[in-house]
Amino acid sequence: MNLIKRIFGAVRPAYLLRAYVLSGAFMALMTWMMLSADSARPLHDRAATLAVFGVGALLFPFSKLVWDEIKRVMMGETVFFMNAVILMFLKVLVNFFLWGFSIFIAPLGIAYLWLRSRNAAA
Repeated sequence: MNLIKRIFGAVRPAYLLRAYVLSGAFMALMTWMMLSADSARPLHDRAATLAVFGVGALLFPFSKLVWDEIKRVMMGETVFFMNAVILMFLKVLVNFFLWGFSIFIAPLGIAYLWLRSRNAAA
């Protein structure tokens, strides 16, 4: 339990809230698409898919953290000027892929937070 407190304590609450709101929106969209597209699938198949979506939704902030840290390291404080519509589309697309692959990416973010908070505590 102390480990979970330490990992969540290493992330700003506003960052977590924003990431979970976005994750909830993606979860709702994917659930609606899944339920409306294929009603012939057995209920246990849909329940398993929803469980995977739920785990991915819970892990999304840590997946997003990996992307944000890589972006920060690679680009620093570089600012790009571009069309806002294209920028928003690209941000949604990147976040959607981060949400979809969060089960695989988030362990890196959790390990990073664990190491960062361990070094701060020492």
